[in-house]
Amino acid sequence: MMHLNSNARHCGWWQHQPFFRWVMTSCCVLTMLFAHGGPPLAAQVISTDSTSNFPVLNALEEATVSTIATAGQSVVAIARVPKKQAPSAQAGALRLGGDFSFFESPESPDYIPAFFGSGVVLTEDGLLVTCGHVLGDPQRNDYYVWLDKRSYPAEVVAKPARVFAFDPFSDLAVLKIDATGLQPIRVNPSRELRKGQFVVALGNPEAVARDGQASASWGIISNLRRVAPAVAESNPAASRETVHQYGTLIQTDARLSLGTSGGALINLHGEMVGLTTSLVAVEGNADAAGFAIAVDQLFLRVIESLKLGRLPEYGFLGIQPEELRIADRRRGFSGAKIVSVLQGLPGEQAGLQAEDIVFQINDETITDRNGLFRELAKVGAGESLQMHVQRPVSRGGTPRVLVLTAKLGKKFVATHRPGYALNTPKQWRGMLVEYATAIPAAVLAGGRVGGQGGGAAARLGVLSVDPGTPAWESGLRPGYGILEVDGQPVNNPDEFYAAVEGSVGDVSILVVPATGSSRTLRIADSPPEN
Repeated sequence: MMHLNSNARHCGWWQHQPFFRWVMTSCCVLTMLFAHGGPPLAAQVISTDSTSNFPVLNALEEATVSTIATAGQSVVAIARVPKKQAPSAQAGALRLGGDFSFFESPESPDYIPAFFGSGVVLTEDGLLVTCGHVLGDPQRNDYYVWLDKRSYPAEVVAKPARVFAFDPFSDLAVLKIDATGLQPIRVNPSRELRKGQFVVALGNPEAVARDGQASASWGIISNLRRVAPAVAESNPAASRETVHQYGTLIQTDARLSLGTSGGALINLHGEMVGLTTSLVAVEGNADAAGFAIAVDQLFLRVIESLKLGRLPEYGFLGIQPEELRIADRRRGFSGAKIVSVLQGLPGEQAGLQAEDIVFQINDETITDRNGLFRELAKVGAGESLQMHVQRPVSRGGTPRVLVLTAKLGKKFVATHRPGYALNTPKQWRGMLVEYATAIPAAVLAGGRVGGQGGGAAARLGVLSVDPGTPAWESGLRPGYGILEVDGQPVNNPDEFYAAVEGSVGDVSILVVPATGSSRTLRIADSPPEN
């Protein structure tokens, strides 16, 4: 008892609170039981009367059971079935006494999928969220979902699902099943997450949840803002495959086996705090690392776009940052240093200069380069943010502190997996427009946007033009910058399409071609006859 009394003296006010006395007593008793006599003695003592002897553990158990029972109704199993395969090849195999039994249809209760994952219910009418990598290519695969709120496994059949949108940068996707009366998962992004917080992971490990019953594992939050491990098949030309490689993930020690990607990481309030994702921790390690995509401002913004069948947009400044040098940190600087600022783009327009150190964006402190990119991703294209900047002065004097406001362009996302969306921008008279900052460099070679080559700068550019259409016949080409429509300035795709909506007859567009000055092109209703 000397050890217990010694610890109690350091607890201060805790020893006067009944709840904390229960916690301390339970923990100390369990420690002594396992240290003096091992598990058999512990099991013997606990089994006498767990309710009266261990009230805190009993309450914790009841909270966990209740949370799993409620949140489990919002977690589904997902199967991915390649479209090109014949039904017999699509079928899974079940080993029975050394033989294999094959099942023709994914809607069979005995079907075992070759590719599987988890998902979470977002709305009563069947919108689901999962990890994008669970789906693969939506144009090459079909999807089936198992969910049984009534707990009648024999009656469970798979429901075909349609993909609304898949965003490779966030690795999030939204599907829709034909259902009503589903129970959406509860979320509370304002609740602060802490290391050591108890969490439960719900998912479809090893495809066992085809009976509609999500499986649970228990753990704690091990860490926050973790960087996603490198993926072996990443495109070497794309240094960052996902936003999570800038440090957005929750790390947990809850077991996340194959098939739990897309499941729910919940707290003991029954709220989803993360979307689980099974990632290989390091090359040569077969075990999946325990990570989850945090349910935060970025997650909710992406999900709202995907629910509409649209790809989300990510903010872009047009800067090249780097980590601070050791000498800078020794001088007390913290943040990300700007190496260069591209002419005519949002960073320069906001007043950023090379050698500036960005140490805060909106209300978030920036400590490194990854933090800068992470906060930019939280803000959508066309939105504004505030940057707190330290600007060095000559001869080692005190740096100036500036607050700059930038209206962001759109980031061009280069990943080896193409995005997918039901609702893509529609062509107008044979042309597609996009934020100039999101147009590939190869396309931009045909025109001048963002101040390239001097002269007028355009925030909006031509992404593509189909030959033989009115836009093509007018002389418009991919990469041209667009400044005005019928004399009205346009700065983003929404403004452009609003300006041309319902237009009849010729429409005048002020463009910035690759060479020469800006000029006006007239785009007719239909191409001229030969």
